[in-house]
Amino acid sequence: MGWCCNGARFPMIGAAKTQSAGVLIPSSYRVFFNPTSSAVFSSNGSASSPIIRSDVTGGVGPFEYLWTITGSDIQISAETSSETIFSSGGFFVTRSETATLTVTDTGNGNAETSAEISVTFIFGFDT
Repeated sequence: MGWCCNGARFPMIGAAKTQSAGVLIPSSYRVFFNPTSSAVFSSNGSASSPIIRSDVTGGVGPFEYLWTITGSDIQISAETSSETIFSSGGFFVTRSETATLTVTDTGNGNAETSAEISVTFIFGFDT
């Protein structure tokens, strides 16, 4: 509930979320990927993904970026950038992990949003 004119209470609808520290986070503050997933088919050896770009909407900025990944078979080329390339290697193997990009809005009390992307490498098959 919120307060209005003459102390009357009214229900608050949508528009914002509040982080535990009391920071107001617009509901439109989100991060999106292009492309939305990454699958690389390669002969044996090593390979890299295309560039994965992120787009942040609804924040204030400037933004800080942190990429993490669930395992150790796929590497991240730029852990603190808005875009990155993934790489891996292997022989007749499929490697699949989930990467997470966390974006911190330093202009809005360090509000955070994050999104996940599936990253897969398939080695040893004719491309």
